Formats: sequence, C-alpha cells, structure tokens
Amino acid sequence: MITDKTSLISLFKRANAEMNHALNHIKQPDLALRIHYWGFMPQHFNNTEHKHSFFEACYVLAGHGSYLEENNQYDLSPGTLFLSRPGILHQIKSDEGLSLCYVAFEPEESACSELYQQSFGLLANKGTPVLQETAFQPTGLLWNSLLSLFNQGKSSPLLALESTALSLILSILVAHGPNLSMKTRDTEMSKEGATIVHQAELFITDNLSEPLPLQRVASHLHITSRHLTRLFSKHRHQSFVHYVQEQRVQKAKDMLLTTDRQIKEIASLCGFESVHYFTRVFTAKLGVTPARFRRSQFTEGRFDSNPQ
Repeated sequence: MITDKTSLISLFKRANAEMNHALNHIKQPDLALRIHYWGFMPQHFNNTEHKHSFFEACYVLAGHGSYLEENNQYDLSPGTLFLSRPGILHQIKSDEGLSLCYVAFEPEESACSELYQQSFGLLANKGTPVLQETAFQPTGLLWNSLLSLFNQGKSSPLLALESTALSLILSILVAHGPNLSMKTRDTEMSKEGATIVHQAELFITDNLSEPLPLQRVASHLHITSRHLTRLFSKHRHQSFVHYVQEQRVQKAKDMLLTTDRQIKEIASLCGFESVHYFTRVFTAKLGVTPARFRRSQFTEGRFDSNPQ
C-alpha cells in the first residue's frame, strides 16, 4: 500500500487529472452511474459540516482523523472506508492530515435494473458509514489497484480505468450495503434458475442422439433431479420429458425435410429407441406419420423436385 505522502503528490495529480477527464459516466446494460468527481488528496484536514445529494465514498491511505455523522464519531486510520450517503450531515476532521481517495457518484435510476435500484436504495437508507481495516479487502485493494495504473508516469488505457472503476464502485455497494431483501434474493434465484435451464437445454440439444434421462442431465448440472424438474416447470411451463420429446421431434422434422436419410436412421439420430416408438411419438404430436409428413411436404413444393 502506498503511504509516503511526498511521493504521492505527483501520482495524485495524474490520477485526478485523468480520472476526472475520462470517467464521469459509467454505463452497463443494466447499470448507469453518474460520476460527479474523483479525488486523490495527499493531505486532507478539517472541513465544515455539510451534506450531498449523492454518495461520496472515501478510503484512507495514510494518516489519522475522525468522521462525524449524525452525532456519531468514527475513528479514521489507514485502511478505513467511509461513506457519506445522500442527505446525511457529515464532517471530516484531522489535525495531521489524511491521504484520501474518494469518488462521488449516483445511479441513474431510469437506466438501472430493478435489482440495482433496490440495492442503491438500501445503501442510501441503511448503508454502514464506516468500515475499519479494509486494506486487504476488495475495496481497499481496488483503490490501490486504481492508483497503480498511474504509477508508471504514463496514461493508462481507458478500458483499464473503466473496468477498475466499475469494480470499485460495485465493491463499495457490497461493502457498505446491508443484506439484500428477500425480494432481491428471490430475483437472483430466479435468474440463476433460468441460467440452469438454459444450460440444460444446450446439453439436451448437443446430445439428442443419446439417451437423456432426467438424472443424467441433472448430474451434468450438479443439481438434483427434483430441482431440475421444478426449474423446467417454472421456467418452461412443461415437464422435462415433454421438452426432450419436443426437441427430438423437431430435429426429426428438420431431417425429414432437409435430408434423404431413411426414417429408421433419423429415428436413431434423434434419440428414439426404435422406429416404432419414433413413429408413435411423432404421430401423437403432429397427427401424421413421419413418412406421410415427408411426402406431404414434398408434394406441397417444400423441395425443388425439378432442379435446374
């Protein structure tokens, strides 16, 4: 960790100049953040009591002092994180001066997903103001990583600055934020379930020619058969067995239309145990046998019977 205040001055000047010029907005598909300012200050002494309409997250690199918020006083020392939340009166005091890194930001709610809106709302209302001994925690390490990008005396690639800055602010959200509500956990679990179902579908598609019992697919995904059954019911509104049969029939339809393979061969390639079972399932789902389906599509002009 960088602690020498004298050697920090030129480093902080470069960091201030580049970060405030290059990074005043961070935008992701489900998250947008407005950055009001970045700050890298070799010596920060006392300031007056004040408040912001946004978040200001600070990290102590060196020095000692105190942070006052709503009649509470917290000690500041190297490795301390402290967060000023919107609308909260606060004050920083230090007789010897603090080496600080800080960023002021706010989420753009209209461009944030419901999950992020809820998370930043909880941070504003119930966030922990001060966290001690975080030098080797993610946020402390990321502040030092961000500073290290300016330690070579040359400009850093914008992508490196953006990715580190985004990781830093998300780590601040996690470090200071309270536990997410049950609704948020339910949302996360729903997304996880959808991902598992998608992985199951990919595995089924890639292995249609083989036996695909429920237990085999569940084992591949490292979950129980019962859990996989529930996920298909919730996310696909059908049973696992029904989904697999539909995929087998769909593949058979495509092969009947686009190849001249024998029906017995198609049945095997689509994972049916026998041509008789294939015919029974195909007919039950489409109301026509595989042979008649192929003939009807041929006579209706689906194939070019007179190639030029």
